[in-house]
Amino acid sequence: DGEANDQFGNEVSISGDYAIVGAYQDDDNGENSGSAHIFANTEDGWIQQSKLTPVDGAAGDNFGWTISISGDYALVGALNDDDNGENTGSAYVFVRDGDNWSQQAKLVADDAEAGDQFSMGDVSIDGDYAIIGAHVEGNRAGAAYIFVHDGENWTQQVKLTSNDPVAGDHFGAKVSIDGSYALVS
Repeated sequence: DGEANDQFGNEVSISGDYAIVGAYQDDDNGENSGSAHIFANTEDGWIQQSKLTPVDGAAGDNFGWTISISGDYALVGALNDDDNGENTGSAYVFVRDGDNWSQQAKLVADDAEAGDQFSMGDVSIDGDYAIIGAHVEGNRAGAAYIFVHDGENWTQQVKLTSNDPVAGDHFGAKVSIDGSYALVS
């Protein structure tokens, strides 16, 4: 269902037989609300399995700006979500059950403030851990947030910042997580 200016392919991620592709300017929930598309590698090749949109998606959220997939979990950022003030940002966790993907959680920073654009920098998920960058937080000094999954719940475990934060550092511009290790640029 792609249309002009959806920005399909701005972000991509692959894990095993599953791939996710962002389209942060898709208009399904209003102008530039965004979406993400899950593809599965089958006997017939790669086929679209699901189109993800958040339950509370709204115009201008830019859902799909950042994405990550690992096993049965997908993480999708919406940098301009406004739940805790203008452009505070959020990230959504989706879980696979068979051929179906459903929203499991919405992640927001415990200290969210207007303009933080949580998830703008990058997102990454691996097993029971997710990391979300917020590189414009704190006068662009930046931060990264680690969330942990316990059963059905995702909770913020820690906020990471540089040992010597300076305005304009953009800590959290890129993030990655693998097992017990996280990497933040």
